Amino acid sequence: MKISPFILILSFSVIVVACTKDKFQSKPLLEFQEYDRTVDPGQILKFRINYFDKEGDLNGAPLIAINKTLNNFPPPPNVLVDTFNYSLPQFPAKDKAEITFELNYSRLKESSAQNDTIQFRFAVTDLAGNKSDTLVSDIIILRQP
Repeated sequence: MKISPFILILSFSVIVVACTKDKFQSKPLLEFQEYDRTVDPGQILKFRINYFDKEGDLNGAPLIAINKTLNNFPPPPNVLVDTFNYSLPQFPAKDKAEITFELNYSRLKESSAQNDTIQFRFAVTDLAGNKSDTLVSDIIILRQP
């Protein structure tokens, strides 16, 4: 069977392009590794977030976490928002690593009459000014004592 030179060149070109393509971009990427979907009194809500960044320039970079309370009681719309601004710790440049974000139950609980429902949003800006997309959690339930 004879292979066409065009197909051979095309196949080789596809392989070269696929092998030389960078895995990560300059724009940071965040993804959840794991987090709690319910939090009981006395517990700590913990998020483990993976980040990916081509240059790895997130050491000391700003991380923004926004906590939005979704309850509609009392009077609607009872939408409270807390914004947390942190700087990531200093560490050697890495193109991927894990960020841990924790808050105590007492810092999150708003209502004493019912379970609270909240949602978190995270974003990071690397040292070159590249901003990640916003990472949004599922609804998290804060249980009554």
